[in-house]
Amino acid sequence: MEKLKEGLRKFLIGLLVVWMVVVFGLSNQNGEESGGLSRKVANFFAKGDTVQAERLEPMIRKVAHMTEYAAGGMIFYGILLTYPNSSRRKKVIMSLAFVIFYASTDEIHQLFINARNGSVVDVCIDTFGGILGICAMFIIETAIFTIDKRVQEDLKNPKL
Repeated sequence: MEKLKEGLRKFLIGLLVVWMVVVFGLSNQNGEESGGLSRKVANFFAKGDTVQAERLEPMIRKVAHMTEYAAGGMIFYGILLTYPNSSRRKKVIMSLAFVIFYASTDEIHQLFINARNGSVVDVCIDTFGGILGICAMFIIETAIFTIDKRVQEDLKNPKL
């Protein structure tokens, strides 16, 4: 079982590194490149209505931020799940600290990119996304723990 946890931990750490590189790469795009991607998605949903697309674009950007940080929060919390001796509270706090730290450094990074800016509001949006991801993992962990507990009880007390 320990080898399985160690293998899962290594996989998740690799996945976290990939996630961090992707976030860095997206933040490294200049304002025109970054806006172009959002515009394409907005135009798709607006079905060619440019006025509607312009209204959708800011929301799409914010939802994208939340989604990418939800994924990061989930991955980081998943890594911490491979350390069973840590309390749930500690896992949540450490995951939240990671999300806030990475979101903050991401916004600082954007200060140095042409036609981009760093924003405290974006750190808050990213953090909210991270919280959603951490909550999702907490729920998944609880469900798995509950199922495992029931299976163990059934194995100890089989019903005839």
